[in-house]
Amino acid sequence: MERLKKRRDFLAAAKGRRTARRAFVMETRARGDDLPVRFGFTVTKRTARKAVERNRIRRRLKEAVRLVDPETVGRGFDHVLVGRRAALDAEFAALRADLDSALREATAPARGSKDGRRPIR
Repeated sequence: MERLKKRRDFLAAAKGRRTARRAFVMETRARGDDLPVRFGFTVTKRTARKAVERNRIRRRLKEAVRLVDPETVGRGFDHVLVGRRAALDAEFAALRADLDSALREATAPARGSKDGRRPIR
């Protein structure tokens, strides 16, 4: 799995599908190609004032992503995990389970659409 590092990739993912969990929000964009999935991580100062806390949230999310089976993630997607303060105290097993369910939800076709894309509101 690759990492997102460019601002334009983060902005593009922010326009895609959002999947919220207790410890994070996942923003997903289907790239429309067959390249490996890419992940980006962000934690704002509003979430955690101290850099130590922001870095700990980011490290926990990165480790959860590292342990995900690459075959279940799919290909051709960009995911950005926006960390929440709850990621500091969450049980790691629960964090992984939330990530697995969020990935399944984010990569599934949208309900009610014939082509699998979300309806524009």
